Amino acid sequence: MSRNTAGRAVCAALLFVFTTAAALGQVPSSQHVILVINENTSFGQVMANMPWLVGQGRMNGYATNYKSDSSGSLMDYLWLASGSCHSSANCALPAGTHDFHCTGTDCYYPDSASTDPITDDNIFRELNNARVSWKVYAESYAAAGGTVAAPDNNNDTPYYRRHNAATWYSDIVNDIDGSADKIVDLSELSTDLESGKLPRFAIIIPDGNHDAHDCPVGVSTCTETQKLAAADLFLKNTLDPILATPDFKSGGNGLLIITFDECGGGTDEGCGAAVYTALIGPRVTPHKVSTLPYKHENTLRTVLDSLGIKTYPGASAKAADMVDFFRTNGSKPQVVLSFPIGGESLGSPVKIQASASPAAGHAISGWSVYVDSREKYNAGAVSAISPTIAMSAGSHALVVRAWDTSGAFGDHTLSLTVRSLHPTVSVSTPKNYANVGSPIKLHASGSPTAGQAISGWRVYVDTFEAFEGGPASVINPRLTMGLGTHKVLVRAWDTSGAYGDQTLTLTVSDKPAVAVSTPVADSNIISPISIKASATPSGEHSISGWLVYVDSVAKYRGGSVESITANVAASAGAHTVIVRAWDSSGAYGDRTVSVNVKPVAVNIKTPANGASVSSSVNVVADALSANPIKGWHIYVDSIPSFAQEDGNQIDAILALGTGTHTLVVRSWDSKGVYGDQTIHVTVP
Repeated sequence: MSRNTAGRAVCAALLFVFTTAAALGQVPSSQHVILVINENTSFGQVMANMPWLVGQGRMNGYATNYKSDSSGSLMDYLWLASGSCHSSANCALPAGTHDFHCTGTDCYYPDSASTDPITDDNIFRELNNARVSWKVYAESYAAAGGTVAAPDNNNDTPYYRRHNAATWYSDIVNDIDGSADKIVDLSELSTDLESGKLPRFAIIIPDGNHDAHDCPVGVSTCTETQKLAAADLFLKNTLDPILATPDFKSGGNGLLIITFDECGGGTDEGCGAAVYTALIGPRVTPHKVSTLPYKHENTLRTVLDSLGIKTYPGASAKAADMVDFFRTNGSKPQVVLSFPIGGESLGSPVKIQASASPAAGHAISGWSVYVDSREKYNAGAVSAISPTIAMSAGSHALVVRAWDTSGAFGDHTLSLTVRSLHPTVSVSTPKNYANVGSPIKLHASGSPTAGQAISGWRVYVDTFEAFEGGPASVINPRLTMGLGTHKVLVRAWDTSGAYGDQTLTLTVSDKPAVAVSTPVADSNIISPISIKASATPSGEHSISGWLVYVDSVAKYRGGSVESITANVAASAGAHTVIVRAWDSSGAYGDRTVSVNVKPVAVNIKTPANGASVSSSVNVVADALSANPIKGWHIYVDSIPSFAQEDGNQIDAILALGTGTHTLVVRSWDSKGVYGDQTIHVTVP
C-alpha cells in the first residue's frame, strides 16, 4: 500500500470512530454549565505546572488531542461562542458565518477605529431565544469601566476585551434582550452562588494576571511557571465553591469545562496547537482520558446540547459532541428545567420549559407536570416541552416528570411563588373562627399588586360597613359587635383599582376567647411541652390571670397579660392540655388540646391522613428531639421508599400505584431513639 493510500485509510478510520462515537452517544442534559478559558499555554506546560487543574482532570476527564482553531486570542474565543473566527484572512469561514474583519485582538471596519459588531448567530443569541439564563463573569470588568466597549487594559487594569468574546457580538453591543447587563464583574459570582441564582450557563473570564497571559499581581517579570501557578490558584479559589454545590456532587448534573485559547504566544508555533481541556462533573466518566480529535467548535456543540439548545452556530452545526467523556444516563431519564429556575415570584399563567435525556438506548415516551401533587399537563414522545399553566397566588410545589421507553421516569422538582393579580389582605388579629370579646381589636395588612400602592380600606360586619380607611398598608380598627357569630369582610384597594379580601367568621362571647398557637391539636411533641397562647377579654375588660392544666393537674400559672409562653414537663404518652384565661369580669375561657409526647416527635404536614392524592405524592414532615436529628426513612406499605441523613425536615416525592397505601414516616436522633407517624392515603 502506498504511503498516501495508507494515510487516507487511517484518516477514514479515525473519522469513522469519531463520528460513530457521536452517533451512538449523547451529551446528558445539565442544569448548570460553566466554561472557563485560559491563555497561551501548551498541553505540556499545563501538565507540568498546574497541579489543581491537572488533578481535577485526572479525577474527571481531560483531552489529549484537543487543538485550538486559530492563532490569536480573540479568534479562538469567537470559535467557542459562534463557531468561526469571522475573518476570511485567517480561516475558511464556516457555513452561515461572515467576515467581520477580526484579528487576534479586535474586529474593526477596515481603515477605521469603529468596531465591526458580529451579527452572525452565536451562543448568547440562542440562550436568549431559548430563555436560558446566562452571565459572563469577567474579572476586573468593573474597574475597567464596566461597559461592553471597555478596551484592553482600560483604566490600567489587567482586563482584556479580546478575552471576552461576548462583547463583540451585536446582540450584546446593542443590548438585545438586556444582554449587556449579563456581562458582569467576577465579584458577582459569589453573590449569585450564595443566593442560589447561578445562571444555567456561565463563562468565567480571569483577568490577565490570572489567566496565564501576564505575570501575577505585583510582579513585572516572571517565568511561565509563575504565570501558571497564579492561574492554577485562581481556578482553585474560584471553582472550588462551585464544585461544592449539589449540582456538582454525586447525583447532580453540572458540567464544568476548562480550556485554553491557544497553545502559545499568539502563534501556536512549536506546540502544534495542542491545548489542555478538562471536563468536570458528576456525569463525566471518572478518570476519562480522551484521545479523539477535538477543537473549540466541539466544546461549543457540547455546551449547546447539554443546555438543550438545538440550533448550532457556525462550525458547531457539523461538529461532534464530546460524548466519549460521559457516562450513560443510568436507569432513568434526566429532566432539566430551563424555566422557571425557582426562587423568583412569577405571574400566572406560568410558562414552563423543560427538556429530558432518556436512559441509554431508550427514547422519551411521555411527560407530566404536577402542581401541588395534581397533574396539570401531559405530553407524548417529545424531548422538550413548554406548557403554560395557570396557578393561584401563593407558594407551589412543581414537579416536571418525563418517562422513557424503558418505563422509568425522572423528575425535576422546585418550589415557586405566584404573585397575585390583585391586592392581598392578611388579618393577623383575630384569627378566623376565634371567640372574641366586643369591641374587637382588628389588625390587618395589605400588599398591593406589583408597582402599585394600597389606596383604601373597608371593613364590613354582616354586610354593613363598619370601618373606612385611607392609603395605608396597615389598619388597626376597633369593631363593636353584639353577642353571637358574625361574618367580617376586610377589603383593601390599590392604585390599579383592583381589590383583595379576607373574610373571617367570629363569635362574640361574654367570656375571654383563648387561642393556642402551640402545640397544634393532635400533634406529636417532646417534653417539656412548649405552650404559646393568647386571649381576648370580653367587652371592655382585661385579662387578669392564666392556668394551664395537663390531665386536669395545674402546671402553670400566669398573671394579667394577654399572651403567655410556658414550658410544661410531661411524661411520654397521650395528654390533654387545657389553657384557661380569666378577665376582669370574673369570667374565663378555655382552649383544650390533645397531644402525644414522644422522645422523637414526627409530624407529617402533607398529605393529610385519609387524603386522596396523585401518583406522585409530596410528603413533607418535620421532627423534634432533645438531640440532633440524624436520619429519616419513609416506608410505603412496609417497603423502604425514601431515606435522608440529618435535618429536622424532609420534603420527598414518592411514586405510588393505584389503591390505598400506608405511609410510615420515621426519624431518629443522635442517641438512636426514633419516632414514627403513620397515615393512609389513596391514589384513585
